[in-house]
Amino acid sequence: MEHILEQLERGSQPDRHITHEQYRAWQRGYIFDGMRDLRYGQSFCNHFDIWDNILFYNVFSQPEADRYIRETYVR
Repeated sequence: MEHILEQLERGSQPDRHITHEQYRAWQRGYIFDGMRDLRYGQSFCNHFDIWDNILFYNVFSQPEADRYIRETYVR
């Protein structure tokens, strides 16, 4: 809840870009977060310290979340 309030207070998050290499490294490590029952989008947000309510709270399937991440963050 604190993250949501902080995001509302400071407005939208500035553009955040992740390199392909950073993204692939996170994907390789995601298995451990998956074992802790973190959703794909939650894990991504936590790892890169990104506040994206759509990605964090929506229950995307893994392929949908992956597509959203690639379109929004990976450069």
